[in-house]
Amino acid sequence: MTHSEYYADTGYYPDAEPFEDPDGEREDEFAVLSDTVDGMQETVDDLESRTGRELTDLRESVDSYREAQERHESRLDLATRQLERLKQRLLVLERAVRVSEKVPVVDLDDVGPELRKLAADAERRHALTAQLMTANQRRPYEEDIALLPKAWEALADSEKSLIAVLGVLATTQRTDERRADAEARLSEVAARRRGVLDRQLPAAMKDAEAAQQALDADDLTRTRVLPQIEKAERDWEELHARLRERITSALGSSALLPVWFTHAFGVAPPSGAASDRWIRASSSVLAYRVTHGVTDQALPLGEPPAPDTDWTQPQWSWRARLEQDIEDLDDSVG
Repeated sequence: MTHSEYYADTGYYPDAEPFEDPDGEREDEFAVLSDTVDGMQETVDDLESRTGRELTDLRESVDSYREAQERHESRLDLATRQLERLKQRLLVLERAVRVSEKVPVVDLDDVGPELRKLAADAERRHALTAQLMTANQRRPYEEDIALLPKAWEALADSEKSLIAVLGVLATTQRTDERRADAEARLSEVAARRRGVLDRQLPAAMKDAEAAQQALDADDLTRTRVLPQIEKAERDWEELHARLRERITSALGSSALLPVWFTHAFGVAPPSGAASDRWIRASSSVLAYRVTHGVTDQALPLGEPPAPDTDWTQPQWSWRARLEQDIEDLDDSVG
């Protein structure tokens, strides 16, 4: 072997084959892979950035569209309200002209004896309903009745326990451990049975009997009163229907509506969906006036009640609902 063959990895002999370094090759591959990953990361970051900008632009476009839609709806609502106010002003002017021409005013309150009787019959439903127990008032009586079977069950359990103890005492010797346990339990079991017999059961029977009598009396009242309540409800519906017809007939005539009516409802119904609420509210106010004899020509519901009025009473709770209905109509038109 020559010297050059032996030292082939040195640079002294140029014809020798170069030495391959495996660690260097891995470093080159890692650098290439790292550059590739960095490039992919830049692509991902750029994509996220562009997507975020596009999403922001899209959200801004949607928000802008919503704002524009809300502005248009607000303007349309404002225009509708202004048109309604102009319509009402025109009708008020027309009324003023007709008043100056001595056009007669229709008396909506003058309904005649038939409708007044119908209103009185319809109003009876409150007094009739007050004669009946509510579900909450019946519930305690029903609970008292339900306690009686539990008292009988408690008696049966105590007697069963007593019989079991006596059975042990009758069949065991004094030296039997079960007998000692039975003797210890005898007084307690007997006392429990006596307590059920002397106190729990008699009280449950008394309460159940009283509760059953109360419920039976209420059931008897229901058989008598419910048909009357149903008739009063039908009278109520008929009263409102006939008063609605009276108001619509007055609107279609050449006569003027009374001042109390125009103060609360204007001189004509509003257009659109509010028209139905207007006629229902106005007929209910007229029903209130007819039912409770209100004749005030300026105030639709008459003078306000005293400060200490019980607003849970049917008349005043009805008045409160009507006041709210009138206020809601003012808000929808104004």
